[in-house]
Amino acid sequence: MPPRPSDPPAPPSGSSRLRVWLLLIAVSWGFNWPAVKLALNEMPIWSMRTVGLTIGSALMFLLARASGRAWRVARRQWPPLILAALLNMTLFNVLTAVAQTLMPTSRAVILAYTMPLWTALLARIFLGERLSARQLTALALGAAGLAAVLVPLRSQLGTPSLDAAVAAILGAAIAWAAGTIVVKRAAFTSDPVVTTAWQLAIGAISVAFGAFAFEGAELAAFSFWPTSVLGWGGLLYNSVIGIALSYFLWFGMVARLPAATAAIGVLLVPVVGVTASMAIIGDEPSLTDAMGFLLITTAVFITTRQDKGAAERAA
Repeated sequence: MPPRPSDPPAPPSGSSRLRVWLLLIAVSWGFNWPAVKLALNEMPIWSMRTVGLTIGSALMFLLARASGRAWRVARRQWPPLILAALLNMTLFNVLTAVAQTLMPTSRAVILAYTMPLWTALLARIFLGERLSARQLTALALGAAGLAAVLVPLRSQLGTPSLDAAVAAILGAAIAWAAGTIVVKRAAFTSDPVVTTAWQLAIGAISVAFGAFAFEGAELAAFSFWPTSVLGWGGLLYNSVIGIALSYFLWFGMVARLPAATAAIGVLLVPVVGVTASMAIIGDEPSLTDAMGFLLITTAVFITTRQDKGAAERAA
């Protein structure tokens, strides 16, 4: 994300500290994947996401106010803000949760982080952005990575659970990419922290409707809460650290970092996510999963560096 005119330049002496914080943000987001899985082991999908988004949005608003940010959004920007929220928060969070209940979390992380590749494709279709040679190379590597993960599963394709898992996680990646396109076109004038807080709140409200529609019995009986320390730990981690604190710190620091450093921060999230899933919930990615991970990570690195470089040239 290029610096906004209102962002003061970070002093050179503080650059190392910012890089450390960026690493911590990447770690916090990476650990959020197994944390969500721990919560989903004991909570229904819609209720879990409703609680997480509600707490996360409330904390984001408090952090925005405490840091002197106004909550106001221009009236004309509400329609794209709502659309972005439904894509970035509602669909992404629900679909990733569905996928995590149907496939190993580490595999879900690998497939979810095809997001920048889908963004490049959608930008070509809806924004008329030309695909450079580097982006075409990244798309080819990403397609190879998807094939590496999915081809070994071809004998299982056609079973409802696997088909639903693959559709959910790729749908989540595409939804996030579409939300990114909406945000690019809208060019929101509000502070990014405030814009994200409103997206989280809209996501919480929309997911709550889903909870009432699909999990009414659990809500009526008040039986949707976690039943163990691990479940509560996963829910609270997701709400407080994985959503509110990480988003707040990200927008506060990424504009002050060199593009290459911010790109590496993005790439570290799936690395941490896969590693944390192996350590905490015992996932054991296959060799083909690892191959797909390497190919997709390389593709995302190429795409992210391309996007950051273009942003710097335009700034």
